[in-house]
Order: sequence, then structure tokens, then C-alpha cells
Amino acid sequence: MMKYSYDEAVNFFKSMPHFTPPADGGAKKDFFSLDAEMALLEKLDMPQDKLKYVHIAGTNGKGSTTTYLANILNEASVVTGAFTSPFLYRYNEMFRVNGRDISDEDFAEVFSQVKPAYDELASEGIFVSEYEFLTVMAFIYFIKIGCELVLLEVSMGGRMDTTNVIPAPLVSVITPISYDHMTILGKTLTEIATEKAGIIKQKTVVVSAAQEDEVIKVLEDTCAKQSVSIEFVKSSQVMGRDIHGQSFTTSDGEEYFTKMLGTYQIDNAAVAIVAAGKLRDLGYPITENAIKNGIVNTKWFGRFTLLSDNPPVIIDGGHNRQGATVLRQSLEEYFPGKKITFVLGILADKEVDIILDTLMPIADKCYTVAVPNSRTTPPEKLAEMIRDRGVDAAVLSDDITLDNIKEKAEVVCIAGSLYLISQISNESKT
Repeated sequence: MMKYSYDEAVNFFKSMPHFTPPADGGAKKDFFSLDAEMALLEKLDMPQDKLKYVHIAGTNGKGSTTTYLANILNEASVVTGAFTSPFLYRYNEMFRVNGRDISDEDFAEVFSQVKPAYDELASEGIFVSEYEFLTVMAFIYFIKIGCELVLLEVSMGGRMDTTNVIPAPLVSVITPISYDHMTILGKTLTEIATEKAGIIKQKTVVVSAAQEDEVIKVLEDTCAKQSVSIEFVKSSQVMGRDIHGQSFTTSDGEEYFTKMLGTYQIDNAAVAIVAAGKLRDLGYPITENAIKNGIVNTKWFGRFTLLSDNPPVIIDGGHNRQGATVLRQSLEEYFPGKKITFVLGILADKEVDIILDTLMPIADKCYTVAVPNSRTTPPEKLAEMIRDRGVDAAVLSDDITLDNIKEKAEVVCIAGSLYLISQISNESKT
């Protein structure tokens, strides 16, 4: 077997074609196929069948919910793998065991195991995508480490996502479902929810966040067809909240504290708590102390994260209508009456008008920036769209830095895209 270096593995992925959503406005979900990934798995002796899973799908809150649950399991001394996407800085972030990223050495070793099978298929005219390759690497890595449980976060949709090649998971988790990736998943909540519900299999247990009625019907119908139970988690009640954290009680009256900010994070935590309870029922040694400590110790950069506090600078990766709505709610809750200066970059294939209509009523001034992605809305165009809504806007430039903005702002909020986070946060450290 040829041994590749870490740099060779990363350069291979960087050279692969990256997924670009169709731009013609029509739903294209049926052009996906998992056949190539399954062919790769077959050549590697079906590693996905050798692990136990929690599968997490939804529109918003997947990453936070996964991280809460991973920390709970870590506190319970369960060897837990987590496969999440996208990464902010390095591919390694996608593969974690008990909170630690995969090492460069292990990344290269696992890549070297998969690459020969990939090459064989390519020679036969069967081409595995970037995320399919990475997902297969995750299975092999988690087996190598001896994971007792694997948390798989869906990248997009569910039914045709690269993670949906696994046997029935112990628990299937559905976070809030809203409008996103509409050129792929469909134009209505029913269509989108149907794609997300595609992860639900027989012999699983389903835990869902509170959902719109349209989504509830899809989930209940899907669970009925698969003969599985579903529990919808009731909203939590906040007990106290400031820029350092928030305490809350769940529907059973138990009190918890999280350092995660954002009004929505207590509900993400509640979903993770219920999922942990289902795992405890299945024999995992999860105590109440493990749950409480796991919630307290959870951090998830880029989800209403406080970068600095004089003035407060918040960075948030929300990039769809629901993300914009909960971002506005959080800003109004944490900074009532304050003028918000936004630094915004938004992908053009997102609902830019709806995001702006949601955020601009609380904006004092906006600075626009290109997202480091070919699908970005040109910052000049974004600034014009903002000015059309009666808010002063300018393009961020070498003459206008984040430090300049902070000098004149009461509150700064950097938002609009997950892809923007690594760029802005790196610049703020230099």
C-alpha cells in the first residue's frame, strides 16, 4: 500500500471538484446517488456496518446539538467519534474523538487506506466525490480508534447525504427544519422535511426539536411508515442570561447552565439532553452529572460567539431565514436598545432578501465583504441592497478595518455565512 503524506492527502481533496448547487432555481435532488460511495465501501469491507451511531439531521443547530451530545458522552467516558461539516480551518476538524481532532498522521494513514480503492473505481469510470471519500475515511478512522458510538452530522438534506449509508442508528436526531438549499431539497417545507426525514430507518428512536406543523406531519408520517417512535422536545425555559452564559430548565424541571450564547442554544441543549436519555435507556452509562457537565463544558465557535466585549463583537454563522431570525432575537435579547453594526457576507444562492429584511430593522450601519467562496454575493451589490432598505452601508476595505469599526460601534455583529467565520476571525487575531 502506498503511504501518502498529510500534505498529499489535503492537496488531493483541494484538487477535487467541489459541489456547486444548481443555479436554475429548480429542485435537483434526484441527480444525487450514493452508488459510488457504496461501491467504495464494498471494496473496503463495509466499515460503516461495524459501528453504532446517532444520526443528526436538520437545517439549523446540527453542529451545536452534536457538540453538546459529544461532550455529554465524553463526560460519561464513552469513546465517541463525531463527524461534522463544514470545517473552518482544516479538514482535521471534521473527525473528532472525545473532542480531539484527528492527527495529521492518522489522517494520512486513513487516506492511504482508502485511496487505492478510490483509484480502482476511478479506473472503472466510477468517481467518488470529496465528501463521500471523507465520510468513508471517518468510518475507518473511528473503527481504528475503537469508538463505542459515532455521532454523524448530515452535511445537506438527509436522504441522499453521504452519511446516509449506515445501518439503523440507535437514535436519529432532527434539529429545527427551515428553508435552505432550496435548489436541491425543494421549495416547500414539506419537500425539505421529506429529504431530512430520509435518515429515519426502522429500529431507530427519533428525537426532534420543536417544528412547524408542516414538518411535524412529515416526521410523524415517516416514523409511522418505519414503525418507530418519535419524541418532540418541548422548549426550555430560560432562568438567567448574560453575555457569559445562560441557565435554563427543561420540561421535566431539571436546571442546566450553558456557556453557549444565543437564545436558541438552550433548545439545542434540550434536544441533546433527551437524546442522551435515550442512549442511557439503551445501556450507555450516562449519569445526570455527566449531562450537566457536558452541557456546561460545550463551546461551538461561530454560533453567536462573543469575540470581545469592549464593545461586544459577536460572530454568527447563521446563513438562512431561520438563522437570521434567531440571530435577531438573540441580539435584541442580549443588547436591548443598542445600535448594531453588521459586517455581512452572504452567498448569492441563499435567501439574501429575506435575511436582509430580517436583520436590517435593527441595523445602525453595515459593512459588506466577499465570502471566500465562488458563490458569494458581490459586496458592492450587497451594500446596494442594504442601502435600498434605508441603512447606511459600505464595502469593507483596507481603509476600513474591524478595529476601525469597533471604535465607533456599540455592538458589532459579523454574520451571514459559515465560510466567512475563519476569514474574519483570523483577521481579528492579527
